[in-house]
Amino acid sequence: MKNKMYVTDGRGNLDLTGRPIPELKSHDVLVKIAAVSLNFRDIPFIKGNATRQPSLGRIPFSDAVGRVEAIGDGVERVRVGDRISPTILPNWIDGPLTPQGLSNGFGSAGRDGLMTEFLVVEDSALVRVPDYLSDQEAATLPCAALTAWHALAEVDAISANQVVVIETTGGVAMFAAQVAMAMDLKTVLTSRSEVKLAKARELGVWQTINSVEFPDWDERVLALTDARGARLVLDMGLRDGLPRSCRAASFEGTVAIIGVVDGWKTVFEIAPVMNKNLRVRGVETGSRAMFERMNAFFEQKQIRPIISKVFNFGEVDAALDELGRSPFGKVVINLASG
Repeated sequence: MKNKMYVTDGRGNLDLTGRPIPELKSHDVLVKIAAVSLNFRDIPFIKGNATRQPSLGRIPFSDAVGRVEAIGDGVERVRVGDRISPTILPNWIDGPLTPQGLSNGFGSAGRDGLMTEFLVVEDSALVRVPDYLSDQEAATLPCAALTAWHALAEVDAISANQVVVIETTGGVAMFAAQVAMAMDLKTVLTSRSEVKLAKARELGVWQTINSVEFPDWDERVLALTDARGARLVLDMGLRDGLPRSCRAASFEGTVAIIGVVDGWKTVFEIAPVMNKNLRVRGVETGSRAMFERMNAFFEQKQIRPIISKVFNFGEVDAALDELGRSPFGKVVINLASG
Protein backbone atom coordinates (compact mmCIF):
# COMPACT_ATOMS: atom_id res chain seq x y z
CA MET A 1 0.00 0.00 0.00
CA LYS A 2 1.31 3.42 -0.97
CA ASN A 3 1.35 6.17 1.64
CA LYS A 4 0.34 9.55 0.14
CA MET A 5 2.28 12.61 1.32
CA TYR A 6 3.40 16.07 0.28
CA VAL A 7 7.12 16.64 -0.32
CA THR A 8 9.04 19.88 -0.91
CA ASP A 9 10.40 20.33 -4.44
CA GLY A 10 13.31 22.64 -3.59
CA ARG A 11 11.70 25.54 -5.48
CA GLY A 12 9.21 26.62 -2.83
CA ASN A 13 6.39 24.25 -3.75
CA LEU A 14 4.97 20.91 -2.60
CA ASP A 15 4.48 17.78 -4.72
CA LEU A 16 2.00 15.01 -3.93
CA THR A 17 3.76 11.66 -3.99
CA GLY A 18 3.61 8.17 -2.52
CA ARG A 19 6.01 5.92 -0.65
CA PRO A 20 5.74 2.44 0.86
CA ILE A 21 4.93 2.26 4.57
CA PRO A 22 8.00 0.88 6.40
CA GLU A 23 7.74 -2.25 8.51
CA LEU A 24 7.39 -1.65 12.24
CA LYS A 25 10.34 -2.21 14.54
CA SER A 26 9.86 -3.29 18.15
CA HIS A 27 9.09 0.19 19.56
CA ASP A 28 7.46 1.66 16.44
CA VAL A 29 3.87 2.78 16.11
CA LEU A 30 1.85 3.15 12.90
CA VAL A 31 -0.34 6.25 13.09
CA LYS A 32 -3.08 7.24 10.65
CA ILE A 33 -2.93 11.04 10.57
CA ALA A 34 -6.33 12.74 10.86
CA ALA A 35 -5.37 16.42 10.77
CA VAL A 36 -2.31 18.67 10.69
CA SER A 37 -1.96 22.32 11.64
CA LEU A 38 0.39 24.92 10.24
CA ASN A 39 2.88 27.27 11.91
CA PHE A 40 4.79 30.21 10.50
CA ARG A 41 7.99 28.20 10.79
CA ASP A 42 6.61 25.98 8.00
CA ILE A 43 6.74 28.75 5.38
CA PRO A 44 10.56 29.16 5.29
CA PHE A 45 10.92 25.37 5.52
CA ILE A 46 8.99 25.04 2.25
CA LYS A 47 9.70 28.31 0.47
CA GLY A 48 13.02 29.44 1.95
CA ASN A 49 13.84 32.98 2.98
CA ALA A 50 16.78 35.38 3.17
CA THR A 51 18.79 33.00 5.37
CA ARG A 52 17.89 29.55 3.98
CA GLN A 53 17.15 27.81 0.71
CA PRO A 54 13.84 26.00 0.12
CA SER A 55 13.93 22.42 1.39
CA LEU A 56 14.20 19.62 -1.15
CA GLY A 57 12.53 16.22 -0.84
CA ARG A 58 11.23 16.79 2.70
CA ILE A 59 7.79 16.25 4.24
CA PRO A 60 6.65 19.49 5.95
CA PHE A 61 4.70 20.39 9.12
CA SER A 62 5.34 19.53 12.75
CA ASP A 63 1.84 19.41 14.29
CA ALA A 64 -0.69 16.64 13.84
CA VAL A 65 -3.16 14.33 15.50
CA GLY A 66 -3.98 10.75 14.51
CA ARG A 67 -4.98 7.31 15.70
CA VAL A 68 -2.79 4.33 16.42
CA GLU A 69 -3.31 1.67 13.72
CA ALA A 70 -0.66 -0.87 14.75
CA ILE A 71 2.17 -1.23 17.27
CA GLY A 72 5.47 -3.08 17.47
CA ASP A 73 5.90 -5.95 19.91
CA GLY A 74 7.81 -3.77 22.41
CA VAL A 75 5.35 -0.87 22.59
CA GLU A 76 3.76 -0.26 26.00
CA ARG A 77 2.95 3.47 26.09
CA VAL A 78 0.05 3.42 23.59
CA ARG A 79 -2.55 0.97 22.29
CA VAL A 80 -4.29 0.47 18.97
CA GLY A 81 -7.12 2.98 18.71
CA ASP A 82 -5.51 5.64 20.93
CA ARG A 83 -5.72 9.20 19.63
CA ILE A 84 -2.30 10.78 19.87
CA SER A 85 -0.04 13.63 18.75
CA PRO A 86 3.69 13.35 18.12
CA THR A 87 5.76 15.68 20.25
CA ILE A 88 7.49 18.36 18.18
CA LEU A 89 10.88 17.46 19.72
CA PRO A 90 10.75 13.68 20.18
CA ASN A 91 14.15 13.54 21.90
CA TRP A 92 13.11 15.97 24.67
CA ILE A 93 11.25 13.77 27.11
CA ASP A 94 11.60 15.70 30.39
CA GLY A 95 13.95 17.94 32.34
CA PRO A 96 16.12 20.78 31.01
CA LEU A 97 16.68 21.17 27.28
CA THR A 98 19.90 19.66 25.92
CA PRO A 99 21.50 19.55 22.46
CA GLN A 100 20.14 16.01 22.11
CA GLY A 101 16.66 17.15 23.13
CA LEU A 102 16.68 19.92 20.52
CA SER A 103 17.77 17.61 17.71
CA ASN A 104 15.67 15.66 15.25
CA GLY A 105 12.46 17.70 15.52
CA PHE A 106 9.60 16.96 13.13
CA GLY A 107 9.46 19.21 10.08
CA SER A 108 13.01 20.46 10.62
CA ALA A 109 16.38 20.21 8.89
CA GLY A 110 16.93 16.87 10.60
CA ARG A 111 13.64 15.05 10.20
CA ASP A 112 10.61 14.85 7.93
CA GLY A 113 7.33 16.31 9.12
CA LEU A 114 3.79 15.01 9.33
CA MET A 115 1.96 15.90 6.09
CA THR A 116 1.46 12.24 5.35
CA GLU A 117 -1.46 9.80 5.52
CA PHE A 118 0.47 7.32 7.68
CA LEU A 119 3.37 7.90 10.06
CA VAL A 120 5.74 5.35 11.54
CA VAL A 121 7.18 6.77 14.74
CA GLU A 122 8.79 5.59 17.97
CA ASP A 123 6.31 5.23 20.82
CA SER A 124 8.34 7.52 23.10
CA ALA A 125 7.44 10.46 20.82
CA LEU A 126 3.67 10.16 21.31
CA VAL A 127 1.25 11.87 23.69
CA ARG A 128 -2.45 11.14 24.15
CA VAL A 129 -4.63 14.18 23.44
CA PRO A 130 -7.75 15.30 25.36
CA ASP A 131 -10.98 13.54 24.37
CA TYR A 132 -13.10 16.71 24.39
CA LEU A 133 -11.16 18.27 21.49
CA SER A 134 -11.96 17.57 17.85
CA ASP A 135 -9.20 16.23 15.60
CA GLN A 136 -8.79 19.68 14.07
CA GLU A 137 -8.48 21.32 17.50
CA ALA A 138 -6.08 18.71 18.88
CA ALA A 139 -3.80 19.06 15.84
CA THR A 140 -2.98 22.64 16.87
CA LEU A 141 -1.37 21.74 20.21
CA PRO A 142 2.23 20.50 19.66
CA CYS A 143 4.01 23.76 18.72
CA ALA A 144 2.03 26.96 19.36
CA ALA A 145 0.08 25.81 22.40
CA LEU A 146 3.06 24.10 24.00
CA THR A 147 5.30 27.14 23.52
CA ALA A 148 2.71 29.35 25.21
CA TRP A 149 2.24 26.84 28.03
CA HIS A 150 6.01 26.57 28.58
CA ALA A 151 6.39 30.35 28.89
CA LEU A 152 3.46 30.80 31.26
CA ALA A 153 3.40 27.66 33.39
CA GLU A 154 6.83 26.04 33.27
CA VAL A 155 9.21 29.00 33.70
CA ASP A 156 7.95 29.90 37.20
CA ALA A 157 7.78 33.58 36.34
CA ILE A 158 4.24 34.65 37.27
CA SER A 159 1.38 34.02 39.71
CA ALA A 160 -2.37 34.61 39.67
CA ASN A 161 -3.55 38.24 39.46
CA GLN A 162 -0.19 39.45 38.15
CA VAL A 163 0.14 41.17 34.76
CA VAL A 164 1.37 39.44 31.62
CA VAL A 165 1.93 41.24 28.31
CA ILE A 166 1.59 39.21 25.12
CA GLU A 167 2.79 40.65 21.83
CA THR A 168 0.76 40.12 18.61
CA THR A 169 -2.36 38.07 17.95
CA GLY A 170 -0.76 35.11 16.15
CA GLY A 171 -1.14 31.44 16.96
CA VAL A 172 1.25 31.30 19.93
CA ALA A 173 -0.03 34.62 21.25
CA MET A 174 -3.67 33.58 21.27
CA PHE A 175 -2.88 30.29 22.98
CA ALA A 176 -0.90 32.33 25.51
CA ALA A 177 -3.88 34.62 26.06
CA GLN A 178 -6.21 31.66 26.62
CA VAL A 179 -3.82 29.96 29.04
CA ALA A 180 -3.12 33.23 30.87
CA MET A 181 -6.79 33.93 31.41
CA ALA A 182 -7.33 30.37 32.63
CA MET A 183 -4.48 30.98 35.13
CA ASP A 184 -6.28 34.13 36.38
CA LEU A 185 -3.60 36.46 35.06
CA LYS A 186 -4.25 40.07 34.07
CA THR A 187 -3.65 39.70 30.35
CA VAL A 188 -2.54 42.59 28.13
CA LEU A 189 -2.43 41.96 24.39
CA THR A 190 -0.70 44.17 21.81
CA SER A 191 -1.37 44.16 18.06
CA ARG A 192 -1.38 46.38 14.99
CA SER A 193 -4.85 45.09 14.08
CA GLU A 194 -7.84 46.64 15.82
CA VAL A 195 -10.06 43.95 14.31
CA LYS A 196 -8.03 41.21 16.00
CA LEU A 197 -7.86 43.15 19.26
CA ALA A 198 -11.65 43.43 19.25
CA LYS A 199 -11.90 39.64 18.88
CA ALA A 200 -9.43 39.24 21.75
CA ARG A 201 -11.55 41.50 23.94
CA GLU A 202 -14.55 39.28 23.17
CA LEU A 203 -12.52 36.40 24.61
CA GLY A 204 -12.09 38.36 27.84
CA VAL A 205 -8.53 39.71 27.87
CA TRP A 206 -8.02 42.39 30.51
CA GLN A 207 -6.52 45.12 28.30
CA THR A 208 -5.53 45.55 24.64
CA ILE A 209 -3.03 47.98 23.14
CA ASN A 210 -3.12 49.02 19.49
CA SER A 211 0.56 49.44 18.66
CA VAL A 212 -0.29 51.67 15.69
CA GLU A 213 -2.11 54.09 17.99
CA PHE A 214 0.49 53.56 20.74
CA PRO A 215 3.83 52.78 19.02
CA ASP A 216 5.51 53.26 22.41
CA TRP A 217 3.33 50.49 23.78
CA ASP A 218 5.70 49.89 26.70
CA GLU A 219 4.71 53.29 28.07
CA ARG A 220 1.07 52.31 27.77
CA VAL A 221 1.78 49.14 29.79
CA LEU A 222 3.32 51.26 32.53
CA ALA A 223 0.29 53.56 32.48
CA LEU A 224 -2.09 50.60 32.83
CA THR A 225 -0.12 49.19 35.77
CA ASP A 226 0.47 52.38 37.78
CA ALA A 227 4.10 52.38 36.61
CA ARG A 228 4.80 48.92 38.07
CA GLY A 229 5.08 47.12 34.73
CA ALA A 230 4.27 43.52 33.83
CA ARG A 231 5.57 40.57 35.79
CA LEU A 232 6.00 38.64 32.54
CA VAL A 233 6.33 39.85 28.95
CA LEU A 234 6.09 37.35 26.09
CA ASP A 235 8.35 38.77 23.37
CA MET A 236 7.63 37.64 19.80
CA GLY A 237 10.87 38.78 18.21
CA LEU A 238 9.47 41.91 16.63
CA ARG A 239 11.92 44.34 15.05
CA ASP A 240 13.37 46.49 17.86
CA GLY A 241 10.74 45.01 20.17
CA LEU A 242 13.01 43.56 22.85
CA PRO A 243 13.92 46.94 24.38
CA ARG A 244 10.21 47.75 24.70
CA SER A 245 9.56 44.37 26.29
CA CYS A 246 12.27 45.05 28.86
CA ARG A 247 10.98 48.54 29.57
CA ALA A 248 7.44 47.19 29.99
CA ALA A 249 8.52 44.54 32.50
CA SER A 250 8.39 45.08 36.24
CA PHE A 251 11.36 45.05 38.61
CA GLU A 252 12.42 41.39 39.09
CA GLY A 253 10.22 40.50 36.13
CA THR A 254 10.82 38.15 33.22
CA VAL A 255 10.94 38.67 29.47
CA ALA A 256 10.43 35.37 27.67
CA ILE A 257 11.41 35.35 23.99
CA ILE A 258 9.01 32.95 22.29
CA GLY A 259 9.05 34.02 18.63
CA VAL A 260 11.17 35.29 15.76
CA VAL A 261 8.53 37.22 13.80
CA ASP A 262 11.01 39.69 12.29
CA GLY A 263 14.07 37.45 12.14
CA TRP A 264 16.88 36.23 14.35
CA LYS A 265 18.53 39.58 15.10
CA THR A 266 17.22 42.42 17.23
CA VAL A 267 18.35 45.34 19.37
CA PHE A 268 19.21 44.68 23.01
CA GLU A 269 19.54 47.34 25.74
CA ILE A 270 21.44 46.42 28.88
CA ALA A 271 20.24 49.23 31.16
CA PRO A 272 16.64 48.11 31.90
CA VAL A 273 17.73 44.50 32.27
CA MET A 274 20.44 45.35 34.78
CA ASN A 275 18.66 48.14 36.62
CA LYS A 276 15.45 46.17 37.17
CA ASN A 277 17.07 42.77 37.81
CA LEU A 278 15.21 41.34 34.83
CA ARG A 279 15.44 37.77 33.66
CA VAL A 280 15.55 37.53 29.86
CA ARG A 281 15.31 33.98 28.58
CA GLY A 282 14.38 31.99 25.53
CA VAL A 283 11.52 29.51 25.40
CA GLU A 284 11.82 26.56 23.01
CA THR A 285 8.50 24.71 22.48
CA GLY A 286 8.58 22.07 25.24
CA SER A 287 9.23 18.52 26.38
CA ARG A 288 6.91 15.52 26.28
CA ALA A 289 6.30 15.90 30.00
CA MET A 290 5.30 19.55 29.50
CA PHE A 291 2.95 18.50 26.71
CA GLU A 292 1.25 16.01 29.03
CA ARG A 293 0.91 18.59 31.83
CA MET A 294 -0.52 21.09 29.34
CA ASN A 295 -3.08 18.58 28.08
CA ALA A 296 -4.24 17.93 31.64
CA PHE A 297 -4.63 21.69 32.24
CA PHE A 298 -6.50 22.19 28.96
CA GLU A 299 -8.87 19.40 29.88
CA GLN A 300 -9.43 20.80 33.37
CA LYS A 301 -10.15 24.29 32.02
CA GLN A 302 -11.85 23.10 28.81
CA ILE A 303 -9.70 25.39 26.66
CA ARG A 304 -10.65 25.18 22.98
CA PRO A 305 -8.09 26.23 20.36
CA ILE A 306 -9.06 29.08 18.05
CA ILE A 307 -9.18 27.88 14.43
CA SER A 308 -9.24 30.30 11.51
CA LYS A 309 -10.00 27.86 8.70
CA VAL A 310 -9.91 24.14 7.90
CA PHE A 311 -8.76 22.88 4.50
CA ASN A 312 -8.86 19.47 2.84
CA PHE A 313 -5.88 17.27 1.99
CA GLY A 314 -5.62 18.54 -1.58
CA GLU A 315 -5.78 22.21 -0.55
CA VAL A 316 -2.33 22.54 1.00
CA ASP A 317 -1.38 25.51 -1.21
CA ALA A 318 -4.53 27.38 -0.18
CA ALA A 319 -3.78 26.58 3.46
CA LEU A 320 -0.28 28.06 3.14
CA ASP A 321 -1.72 31.16 1.49
CA GLU A 322 -4.17 31.54 4.41
CA LEU A 323 -1.30 31.21 6.88
CA GLY A 324 0.62 33.91 5.02
CA ARG A 325 -2.27 36.32 5.58
CA SER A 326 -1.69 36.18 9.36
CA PRO A 327 -5.15 34.92 10.32
CA PHE A 328 -6.73 35.14 13.76
CA GLY A 329 -6.46 31.52 14.82
CA LYS A 330 -4.83 28.36 13.53
CA VAL A 331 -4.88 26.99 9.98
CA VAL A 332 -5.67 23.25 9.83
CA ILE A 333 -5.65 20.63 7.08
CA ASN A 334 -8.09 17.73 7.46
CA LEU A 335 -6.52 14.54 6.10
CA ALA A 336 -9.57 12.46 6.87
CA SER A 337 -11.33 14.22 3.98
CA GLY A 338 -9.04 12.50 1.47
